[in-house]
Amino acid sequence: MGLANDDTSKAIAKNVRSSLVMPFANVRHLDYRGKVLATALAGFGQLSLHPHEARDAIKGGLRPEDMLDIASENEVALTRLDPLSNWNPRWLPTNMDAAYIEGFDIGATEFFELCEQLGIKYCSLNATFADDIYSTDEIVEHYASICGMAARYDVTCDLENLPMWGVKTLRQAWSIVSAADRPNGGIVFDTLHYIRSESTLDMLTEIPGDQIHCVQLNDGPLRLPAGVTLEENCFDRGWPGTGEFPLVEIVRTLDDMNALRQVSAEVFSPQNATRSAAEIADLSSKSLEALFDAAKVEF
Repeated sequence: MGLANDDTSKAIAKNVRSSLVMPFANVRHLDYRGKVLATALAGFGQLSLHPHEARDAIKGGLRPEDMLDIASENEVALTRLDPLSNWNPRWLPTNMDAAYIEGFDIGATEFFELCEQLGIKYCSLNATFADDIYSTDEIVEHYASICGMAARYDVTCDLENLPMWGVKTLRQAWSIVSAADRPNGGIVFDTLHYIRSESTLDMLTEIPGDQIHCVQLNDGPLRLPAGVTLEENCFDRGWPGTGEFPLVEIVRTLDDMNALRQVSAEVFSPQNATRSAAEIADLSSKSLEALFDAAKVEF
């Protein structure tokens, strides 16, 4: 059932860095076994899954216990389901097409049942509603409610700021999480959204380091190019070290905060669609290694 045949076992038999994650964004074009293979070849200890992909793998004949066995045999843990969008009643985005909505529409009960079946303990929340839909108090209420539901499945709900939707800045995301004050709440930190929302290091350091449960590193031009929308940029990112983001400063700050956990090079890119598991593994691992070396951070 496993992937580690004679040809791949030597490549996989490196020290597994358990805090590093292969994000679903990098391996969306691969089947489940390919996702696990890419994670193992990169030497990463964790894999995040998109809920529709997890559901489709099960519908395609892989039982949850099969999926867990395949991951375990390759020293990979399934740790995050990403994302849950309809955690509030008016979640539908007004700036995305029908295909996007269909690809991210899954009910909260089904979502958390998938977490339970796969032993996943963390999820990411996207606030896909428009920024004038809710008051802050209403967002806090909806966030607290979904955290309450997630707690019944022993899942932590991490809120991610996305400047194209209803929770734009890092400060806004933290204000919601802190106001809700739920023991299973937290933050996803993503460098693209940090830069595009014009968040600052002061905003970042306002957050207790132990409340940042996931760090997603990527790169790009410091200013959004003319004619490119936030929506387009979100799904066409650069690997760490290929752009202008102040990643070294950001990583050093996160390290000082003891916030470098569930770290990934999260790179949505149409170019990934033609890359093999080995190519994705190489890009993911080498971009992070070079960044950590430049920041003089041991990982």
